[in-house]
Amino acid sequence: MNVKIETGCVLKKGLPEGFVITDKNVFEKYGSLVKGEKFIIGVGEKSKSLEVYGEILKELGDTKRIIALGGGVVGDLVGFVASTYKRGIDLIQVPTTLLAMVDSSIGGKTGINLGEKKNYVGTFYQASGVLIDLLFLEKLPEEEFRNGVAEIVKYGLVFGVPSLERLEKGIFLTDEDLSEIISQCVDYKVEVVGKDKLDKGFRHVLNFGHTIGHAIELVFSLRHGEAISIGILIEMKLGKMKGIFTDEQINVAEKILKKNGLPVYLPVNLDIDNMISLMKQDKKGSLVFSFNEENQEVVFDESEIREVLENG
Repeated sequence: MNVKIETGCVLKKGLPEGFVITDKNVFEKYGSLVKGEKFIIGVGEKSKSLEVYGEILKELGDTKRIIALGGGVVGDLVGFVASTYKRGIDLIQVPTTLLAMVDSSIGGKTGINLGEKKNYVGTFYQASGVLIDLLFLEKLPEEEFRNGVAEIVKYGLVFGVPSLERLEKGIFLTDEDLSEIISQCVDYKVEVVGKDKLDKGFRHVLNFGHTIGHAIELVFSLRHGEAISIGILIEMKLGKMKGIFTDEQINVAEKILKKNGLPVYLPVNLDIDNMISLMKQDKKGSLVFSFNEENQEVVFDESEIREVLENG
């Protein structure tokens, strides 16, 4: 997996040649990078649909390479397009958000949504290159930066890198070690993917916080990182039932998430039945949770999940 992390590798040197697919927000900021053919999608999860996928296919023609310029939505959708058009053409991922840099642009997972079923139609298709330019972060809204920090916290809680002590200080754009932290997360993601390219077992550790988090994201239309932040804490409370986590570990995680400006409480007026229904549709299995390397496929009863959701 060819991952390049370099300040200015895109914004100073330009994009590689190829058909560029991006969203409206990114194009408004970085449209000058796009010199050739392009397709602009709408912003948000609604663009990860069969309809938008079909619209893109009609425009590709004799395209031999696609450039995914954007965040996780763009990367997921464009990866799926690249993997299926002509049975697979060259793909370059150019993540413009912190979340995409440390997580979604790495590992080859592609996908579009099937109604409320997130990423239910997809493939595993490795990009030939991932270009991570830290200069993109300078124009990233603060709430979107926090979105990515949630995934960095996940790495720290699962793998111990970054350390909990470092996370307790907070992650900020101006940090001198931000590049190092991003590199650490990328290295762990590459290592995990290398052990389980098709997400059959070990790679499930990367889903920590995501089973509940994805349900929250869909029901309340929260940003991915916000939903995962809440999901991490609720899943740790679930894990406590099985002796996987202690109250002290939960308290430390809550302190870290708050320090990093991330939510830790479930939204009000929670529709528990809807939440559980969405969790049962999770791709890795009905009510199956992954916490760490030792506890990758832990099954819970619906009553246990309901109890934790009711108590927040």
